[in-house]
Amino acid sequence: MGQGMALKVGVVLMLAVGLFLFLPTVLVLVVAMLPTGAALVVDRSASRSGWLCVGGLNFAALAPSLFELWFENNTLEFATGIISNVFTLMLIYGAAAVGWIIYMTMPQVIASVMDMTSSHRIERLKAHQQDLAEEWGPEVAREDTRE
Repeated sequence: MGQGMALKVGVVLMLAVGLFLFLPTVLVLVVAMLPTGAALVVDRSASRSGWLCVGGLNFAALAPSLFELWFENNTLEFATGIISNVFTLMLIYGAAAVGWIIYMTMPQVIASVMDMTSSHRIERLKAHQQDLAEEWGPEVAREDTRE
């Protein structure tokens, strides 16, 4: 057996053991992070960064439940109690929805801000050009026709 194959078998074994050792955490993560997985699959933008925005807020809303699971009662029953609590799932999935909203609206907001600042900069430069034309003469304000 080659070294690469041994590494793959070792990783699979470690994941299998970790799955059973941390089964309550894995269960909560799988159910709660479904919107992040969906974002990873459906995001077809060039940057494919939608899952980061969705996943960040999704995980941020999930963190208190994970801490409660880890530090209070790390059992499968407690984990199923977390994922069957409607209010907890509404919070977690709602945060993921807010992540989608942020991801969808931020490009337009940034474009508007950049357009506004560009317009103000053009106005300032034209005013400065007018001041220079008054001080140095109209030759400084004419278009450069050299190619």
